[in-house]
Amino acid sequence: MNPQDADPQDATLATNPQDATLATNPQDATLTANPQDATLTAYERGARQYAERTAQDPSPLVDDLLALVPRGSHVLELGSATGRDAAALESAGVIVDRTDGATAFIDTLRAAGHSARVLDVRADDFGGPYDAVFANAVLLHVPRADLPRVLATARRACRPGGVLVASFKKGTGAAWSEAKLDDPRHFTYWDQEGLREALRTAGWRPERVFESTRAESVERWITAIARSAASVSPGPEIR
Repeated sequence: MNPQDADPQDATLATNPQDATLATNPQDATLTANPQDATLTAYERGARQYAERTAQDPSPLVDDLLALVPRGSHVLELGSATGRDAAALESAGVIVDRTDGATAFIDTLRAAGHSARVLDVRADDFGGPYDAVFANAVLLHVPRADLPRVLATARRACRPGGVLVASFKKGTGAAWSEAKLDDPRHFTYWDQEGLREALRTAGWRPERVFESTRAESVERWITAIARSAASVSPGPEIR
């Protein structure tokens, strides 16, 4: 799936998005029945189009992660897509396991000489152990009720004290968007407190959950930084 754009342009198609609401093609029951499958299909069909329409500057989340892990750390990237963030992390001395749910992205990464594997975030096991999980604008495709389970799987993939750095779209409800791709993608919107609760439910200790919208962004964004609660000394969350 997709990393966050340097200049996010995924304006939703619904004015007041609600969960499982389709703003276009409402007759297509396939989309509403399984929004994650439909979103994955959009990436499979539109991988080249996505790459062409996505800025190649690394996400600010790269610096967020690099501030938390030393050189030589092993990082699982969920939703590598074009691989731009992985390249930036590796240039800073981090070892990245590139993964994506879309085979089209994995094929492109492998053709460029990178090791990469297909990994759907709905899987029960992400592998590991890793020092960190990096999920830039990919978990926003996970339905609200399913996010704690996915976050728990990410936590189990980390070593004790492991770090999670992830980004989400800020808002309420959920909606479909046809921005960038011809096929619609489904997005779930979050606020900071909702994300903190989901992280705690999954066994993470939130360290920072904050709005990270940039001036040029069309939509609002939240960055979530958390650490495995099993091996970190208690401390106040920085808001």
